Amino acid sequence: MSSTALTPEQLSSFSPMDFLTPAYREQLHASLKYLSHPAGTQVLLKGERSLAQYYLLSGKVAVDAGHARQTFEGGSGQAHMPLNGSQPNPATVKALTDVQLFAVEHQLLERLLGWSQDAAYQVNSLGGGMLEEQHDNDEDWLARLLGSPLFGRLAPSHLHALLARFEYLPVEAGQAVVQYGEPGEHFYVIKRGRARISLPQAYREQPTQILESGDFFGEEALVSGAVRSASVIMLEDGELARLQRELFVELVRPTLIPRMSQQELEQRMQAGPHKHLLLDVRLALEYRVAHLPESLNLPVANLRTHADSLDRATCYVVTPEGGIRSELAVHLLNQLGFDAYLLDEGSAEAA
Repeated sequence: MSSTALTPEQLSSFSPMDFLTPAYREQLHASLKYLSHPAGTQVLLKGERSLAQYYLLSGKVAVDAGHARQTFEGGSGQAHMPLNGSQPNPATVKALTDVQLFAVEHQLLERLLGWSQDAAYQVNSLGGGMLEEQHDNDEDWLARLLGSPLFGRLAPSHLHALLARFEYLPVEAGQAVVQYGEPGEHFYVIKRGRARISLPQAYREQPTQILESGDFFGEEALVSGAVRSASVIMLEDGELARLQRELFVELVRPTLIPRMSQQELEQRMQAGPHKHLLLDVRLALEYRVAHLPESLNLPVANLRTHADSLDRATCYVVTPEGGIRSELAVHLLNQLGFDAYLLDEGSAEAA
């Protein structure tokens, strides 16, 4: 399939990828999935819902919308439009020859399109008369930040307000931006420079983590209400974007703890083969006293060390009995790249 892989420049010829800024197009390009279907097989079924938009790269397909039937051929102008640009699928698509396609996740594309429109305006307004190269640098750190699992659910409407409320402060090599044990007052993003996470002595056996442009820190203390769990030391001169605790809670925290009702969980479990698992993150003793049926116990303190044993194809729904620990677990799982939600407390009680 490597012979058919697109370059980011070639991707821009497909609609609506031509509206993406270069940084977001690169991000979308890295997520593309390539598929092959032999002649005579069904590619899409009218009325079904697909998680992705499909584009024809080579071969010929028949597109039957019920009232009209067309044939598309790879490389034609029609093939640069999605086969299923709306949901549910507007037509049944059948391979007339062996075909090759690529798929783009619907939600990712929508987020990147929204970010491209908002960030293009906001980045250009951040520095007034800055040079074009500086605009590009701003877009790079923003693209990396917004492409992280933490901000993957951030609504485009929040982006403008978020960037408008960031404070920007210069920092020097050797400066301790946050220190272990102190209260959490700010959320930070590295706009320029590098930093090192310094852990307490008890955790020194863990590998040193280096933060670079677009990386963030400080959110765990704001989610949990606990003191800082590590220090962050600048390795070189740079610049940070900082958000106050109150603004973080208002603009960002709701996206860190996405919620799911019992009804939504049941609907999703019935809708398709995607696996869902209830996760109880309290201590084992608390779990043994009482817990929701079919839930798995994994204390929040063990999430990071046991992450490699978790299935990334599974959606984890954290039960609410752990209170702030449950919220922190949802955030940590999403930060680690898993799909995680907090089960609504009301729906859990009803269940």
